[in-house]
Amino acid sequence: MRRPGGDEDAGFLQEYVKLMTDHQWPLRGFILSLMPGSPDVGDVLQETNLVLWQKRKQFKLGTNFLAWACRIARYEVMHHRDRVRKHAKLPFSDEMINVLAAPKGIDASHERLLTALEGCLAKLGDKQRALIEHRYTPGKSLEAHAQTLGTTAGSLRVTLHRVRQALRRCVKETLAGGAA
Repeated sequence: MRRPGGDEDAGFLQEYVKLMTDHQWPLRGFILSLMPGSPDVGDVLQETNLVLWQKRKQFKLGTNFLAWACRIARYEVMHHRDRVRKHAKLPFSDEMINVLAAPKGIDASHERLLTALEGCLAKLGDKQRALIEHRYTPGKSLEAHAQTLGTTAGSLRVTLHRVRQALRRCVKETLAGGAA
């Protein structure tokens, strides 16, 4: 769908924009899986979109757009990690990012699960979300968090169990099409 002189024709651009638009949620879910709990997921998605647009001439219609976009997103996540490495503790090592980003065929069910989980996490209260983020950030312990909050680690474990159950229920109901 390109003209002989290398110019893009309107049909190619229209199809490319449609592919970019249709794949925003799966791409966001992929980035979120590599940057759990990070408030920068949206920024990395925008950077990824910018690179996708800049590299549009390299994409061949009829090939797997999502796989190609996820490869670019992985590089953007790594780029972002390099920029923030000096200022923050990162939850995953570079090796873990590579394992998580390994092609495994992001399908519709995986996309729906990530979207449902992200929506359910957003519904949590600030304290519950902080507890989840604290629990899944390497190098942090429930004991230290309990001490900061003036409670016991045992009570935080009970609360964490309840939050996980609520998330599980919410995701299950969301996937079933019910209100969570």
